[in-house]
Amino acid sequence: MNSEVPKPFRFNAFKHHRAYLLSVLKNVSAELVDEQLLPVCNNYVDVYTGNLTITEICRELEALLRKGNTFEASAFQVWVKTPRGYRDLLLSDGSVWIIREGGDSDRYIHLHPARTGPHVVRYRGSTLKTVFMLKLDGNEEPGLADLNRLRQQIGLSPVRKLEPQKGILKCYREFFRE
Repeated sequence: MNSEVPKPFRFNAFKHHRAYLLSVLKNVSAELVDEQLLPVCNNYVDVYTGNLTITEICRELEALLRKGNTFEASAFQVWVKTPRGYRDLLLSDGSVWIIREGGDSDRYIHLHPARTGPHVVRYRGSTLKTVFMLKLDGNEEPGLADLNRLRQQIGLSPVRKLEPQKGILKCYREFFRE
């Protein structure tokens, strides 16, 4: 699903790139959404909401790494070995990206958006699953019964109430704003 991600980068656009996700959700099954988000569980997911494409993000990061003579695998591995186990880089739109080892000789640069800063929203994985299922189901403003029916289908517990400025409804409005 991440055919746009050039080597040597490893990037899960399904979890971390809003524009990519919106394009995929137009023609995807509920099973695929559940499968792709299964590893997320209730962990937090940071989603980039800016205007840079996946290719542009990778090009900018490559340029920054080349400028620092840290793009080639051996130099990168030395550069990224810090006490934190990662580095962060700032892109032209002000977004910050976390760079760490990818664990694969072909895709040795793992990246994802930083959890703070511009162009990033953070949600629980279970909230994202719910919101994506609502969108696939065609629910624009779901009621509690519809929401809990969908949550049950994907193995999530029901919610007691819906609050417009919190949780699932807030995520839905923020994520699918036009």
